[in-house]
Amino acid sequence: MEEPKLFIEFQDDRLVINEEVTAYLEQLTNKTEVIAIVGKHRTGKSYLLSRFFGSGQGFPVGHSRKPCTKGIWLWARPHPTHYNITLILLDTEGLDDHEGKPINDQKIILLTALLSSFLLYNTLRCIDASAMQDLKYPF
Repeated sequence: MEEPKLFIEFQDDRLVINEEVTAYLEQLTNKTEVIAIVGKHRTGKSYLLSRFFGSGQGFPVGHSRKPCTKGIWLWARPHPTHYNITLILLDTEGLDDHEGKPINDQKIILLTALLSSFLLYNTLRCIDASAMQDLKYPF
């Protein structure tokens, strides 16, 4: 997959899966490893995931308070050292985004944790009580 694609988005509080991305995933024959990132908005999640491939190109990043990532984006790339593995990178909407809803944050964390082989929690500083509250099971 040459560039990241929107994989899952919110439409009226419902999660909607992009069928084009699903069709792409179904045709993969290699073993896959899913690396996902969650964390507060504007903490560099998209930039960090894009840097996995050295160039910094990949997931869109912004330079304002307006969020770039909505929902869950997916980028499939060949593993840099293991030819028989495809890496699936999941970039998520930032938590506590002023345009988002708290229940959407909880759905994103839960769904991303279920989909991933490796889950990164990105934070600017140490993981504090507020961050731990975000990770509690919400339902």
